Amino acid sequence: METTSLFSSDKMSKYSSTHRDEREMRPRGSRVSQAAMLIRDAYLGFQDAPVEGYYDPYSYDNEIRTVRNQISVVCGRLVVQLRGAAVFVCWVLFMLTFFEPPTWCRDASDLQIVATSRGDDIKNEFGDCKILFEAFGVTADMEENKALYPNFDAMLLTISQSRSIEIGCVGFIAMYMLLQFGDDGFFPSFFFYRGYKRWIRASQCVILIMLLLSILIGNTTFNPFLRMAILGTFLRGFQRELLTLIKMIPDVLYVLSMLGIIVLFYAWFGVVMFVDSPQGRTFPNLLEGMWTLWISVTTANYPDVSMDSYSENRLVAIYWVSFMVISFFYIMNLILAVCTQQYDKSINFRKVSREKLAKKLLSDAFTLLDQKDQGFVSRESIMNVMAILNQDMPEVKTMSSEEKSIIYALLDKNGSDSICLDEFLDWSLVMLLNLSKESDYATLVETKLPYVYHSQWYTQLSDAVKSNRFDTAIDVILVLNAMTILMQDYSMLVGHDTGDPENDETLDTKWEKLETLFTALYVLEVMLKVTINGWKKYKESARNLFDFFVTCMTILASFYVYYPNTYNNTNLIRFIVMARVLRLVRLLFAIESFRLLGAITLDILPASRDIFLVLLFVAYFFATSGQLLYGGYITRDPSNPLSHALLEATDFTSSAYWPNNFNDMFSGMNVLFNLLVVNNWTTCIQGFEYTTGSKTARFFFLFFHLICVTGISNVITSVVITSFFQQLEVIEHRYGPNERVDGTSIRGSRAFFAASVLTGTNTGVQGKYSAHIQAVNFDVDIDERAVMRRVFGRSNTPDSK
Repeated sequence: METTSLFSSDKMSKYSSTHRDEREMRPRGSRVSQAAMLIRDAYLGFQDAPVEGYYDPYSYDNEIRTVRNQISVVCGRLVVQLRGAAVFVCWVLFMLTFFEPPTWCRDASDLQIVATSRGDDIKNEFGDCKILFEAFGVTADMEENKALYPNFDAMLLTISQSRSIEIGCVGFIAMYMLLQFGDDGFFPSFFFYRGYKRWIRASQCVILIMLLLSILIGNTTFNPFLRMAILGTFLRGFQRELLTLIKMIPDVLYVLSMLGIIVLFYAWFGVVMFVDSPQGRTFPNLLEGMWTLWISVTTANYPDVSMDSYSENRLVAIYWVSFMVISFFYIMNLILAVCTQQYDKSINFRKVSREKLAKKLLSDAFTLLDQKDQGFVSRESIMNVMAILNQDMPEVKTMSSEEKSIIYALLDKNGSDSICLDEFLDWSLVMLLNLSKESDYATLVETKLPYVYHSQWYTQLSDAVKSNRFDTAIDVILVLNAMTILMQDYSMLVGHDTGDPENDETLDTKWEKLETLFTALYVLEVMLKVTINGWKKYKESARNLFDFFVTCMTILASFYVYYPNTYNNTNLIRFIVMARVLRLVRLLFAIESFRLLGAITLDILPASRDIFLVLLFVAYFFATSGQLLYGGYITRDPSNPLSHALLEATDFTSSAYWPNNFNDMFSGMNVLFNLLVVNNWTTCIQGFEYTTGSKTARFFFLFFHLICVTGISNVITSVVITSFFQQLEVIEHRYGPNERVDGTSIRGSRAFFAASVLTGTNTGVQGKYSAHIQAVNFDVDIDERAVMRRVFGRSNTPDSK
């Protein structure tokens, strides 16, 4: 790796002596560093601000600010190095809400149980939350030894601990932003440069100030919202998907307005038609009728809601069936179609816009480096750009001297030892290559014990482990292991288990000895594969990593079963032991269809990550709002009047929905997940209607349903559908027939080549290398084969010179 600083005297003298005649046109340092910024943005696929929006410490115009320039360089490098830590700290702030005492119960002195338990003592370090959350006794419905304020039992931090963590996190983020300010030369005009950069930086400053003020005045009620907001400013993928959702709103609202009109019409008709009939209790007025029909659209109460009228007159089925056909089968699927269409358009727009942005930025970078308008850029200029990318922009990637030579050779497709514009435009594609030297895959035996590596018996062992017969033998062992576990647990599976604790503690020792034998075989398999293939190659296979993970779990299970310890939870032991069965999943890899689905799934997960983040943030917002609005409303405390009001919610109490509450964050998130699943969501709402004494609580759950179930869930479905077909095409190309492009062999998703000469250019690098595409943005598919054909193929570009 090249580590020489551009501020070193020999480097700076080289700059000044080589291009003295060009200084009058534009400072060379400025041109190289600005070109590096443009190349970085082209590679990453976004631009926070144009080059004019960044302070350039390498510009000769700024030589009088030597100290400022050096501080700017150091701050810039720290910004990149600490970005992951800053995001992690933001996640700590985000998760803090789950483990700190909820604000609603920090001061609950108006509750009789608190006044009785606390007496004259001051509140403890958890506020009054500890009293409420640990309160057990006879409930309002006369059940004994039950939690009076059901909660998730996740309050691990005291109020002071939570405040200390929050102060520490806010301090770290403030320090990180100060480094960003230093990176911009301590100039507010750069730090708050117009556009995206200004909005993000201004938002972060405002949020931090609000967090600090709330901590200082001691009112942290709204801090969870601020924590969520500060995290969102650091997650670009989240911002992108949120913007996509916002752009969908008008089209989705058009369809929802159609649904609203239909619900209004049918509710109106139902109120008139069902008056003075048993069905009339669900249609007492227009609003209640609309609410009843909306629940029907979600299928939560269908066909129960129609039974009163259908029992009296079968022709009423025309009313209900026609409504469900129009609303549920047509309009709800129409919303899905709109979401899918809009998301497809968004993906295509991203792809095209990134290509246009990359072409523009690379063209601008080429113009900066081609100072004399000769139509080409020299090798020295390219290497200087790579030096800056290495030192100051490691978010691109760190390149060794050999990798720099290879990348240059791949750019110089006609062997002219200079780069023309057409070649330069491939830079962002070449940078996607993850290069690996063949010698890096050498195993420990090959490097440390060469005489063993070349021996006949080791060669035979290596061939055996790499053969398909070895995997087949392991698969047979897996089947036998599964049969053993099936026989071991047969009595429980058929419901004949006696439940004798003494028998449970022995865990059928004869079977466990056999299980230990299987575990030893799995360990032997891992050891053989790692020894023969080397850890680097072994871990590149998702199948091997899965086997390694499950094998580690089985080892832990065996130690837990046999090692003497005082903690003896047989259910936990059985659960851990069942991890052995997970290895059966690898049998699916032997089936072509499952292997294809597995590969597609692994590719879809990164693509759908950001939309799931949006769902998480929305659920977090509603769970936090639920705590503020309904914290403590679901209670079984006989001294609390709310518990007696809750007993009137017969559907809620008969279903034992006590844990479905907003008493803490985890419980609130569970309620919202239940709403996402939709089934029985009205039963949960009933409890809040009776405890609040108002039906306005419906609006809270209705808004969540519209945003998350009708909106985001459909977008997630769209993402999965779109990504599936994209990745299916990508994988079909990836595992197509082997190709050979100008001496480079492309097999599967990798290219194999000799590094000495590439695309007609001598690299000065010896040895064999392999390369694969390492995507930067996962939301848009990449045709890996097409990229490698373009990168490793020679062009017919005329000599740049």
